[in-house]
Amino acid sequence: MDIDLSPKLPKKVYGGNGGSYHAWDPKELPMLKAGNIGAGKLALEKNGFALPRYSDSAKVAYVLQGCGVAGIVLPEKEEKVIAIKKGDAMALPFGTVTWWYNKEDPDLVVLFLGETSKAHKAGEFTDFFLAGANSVFSGFSTEFLCRASDLGENDVKALVGSQTGTGIVKLDPSLQMPEPKPEHRE
Repeated sequence: MDIDLSPKLPKKVYGGNGGSYHAWDPKELPMLKAGNIGAGKLALEKNGFALPRYSDSAKVAYVLQGCGVAGIVLPEKEEKVIAIKKGDAMALPFGTVTWWYNKEDPDLVVLFLGETSKAHKAGEFTDFFLAGANSVFSGFSTEFLCRASDLGENDVKALVGSQTGTGIVKLDPSLQMPEPKPEHRE
């Protein structure tokens, strides 16, 4: 089997006016699929917010550019909110919930590399969103969500249906986001 080692650009998977998420396609880079390796890149503009999600793969996040804030919830643990900057690397075990926020210029760019042998598709990350129109809640009926959350039908429709489906949004600068805590870097 010939292996093409020429550089390839990632393809845009989703995005909005707050930024974008790109991934390298294992169809174009068969060594990703063969090696069970996933690769993606998150780019957040000023005030860009990547909605909370968890992935089907363990991965490493490496900050290529900028600085920002990451919210990380490890399985069975409390959320940690940490400041991140160019050069930082974070191990994100399977089942970790993350969100990412950039409140400054320049863009915050994070590279993700990970092992995908237990993933839905070899060589690819599959993200499951906890908020937005494509969230895990969108698979349930309005009636079920009303009973489970003890909310009215209009409230449930507003929470699930009125969200954008981009996975990334631009927040109003006046919105107060959780502040990083130095002790969370441990």
